Amino acid sequence: GLTGYITTQPQYVTNTYYKQNPRRIRVINAQGVNAYRRVKLTGKMRHYKRGMVLKVKRLESYHLTTRLVLTNGQYVTANKTLVMKR
Repeated sequence: GLTGYITTQPQYVTNTYYKQNPRRIRVINAQGVNAYRRVKLTGKMRHYKRGMVLKVKRLESYHLTTRLVLTNGQYVTANKTLVMKR
C-alpha cells in the first residue's frame, strides 16, 4: 500500500560512498565495521564497534568505490550507510 517516486533531480540524489575526505568518521552500523590491511578489503586486522570515532588520513579509489585510510594505515569502507562523517 506504499507509493514511491523515482527522481533524478540532483537535490534529492546523493552518492552512496564518500567522495571527499571526512577528517573523522563515526561507525553507525549496528554490527560495526572491519578494518583491513589492503585497499581491496582483504586481510582483516580489527573490528570497530558502533559509536567508535575514527580519524581518517585520506580517501583512496578502488574500482567504482572509495575506501577510507585511517591514521594507522588500515582501510575501512566509505559507505555512508555504515559510517558517518562526524
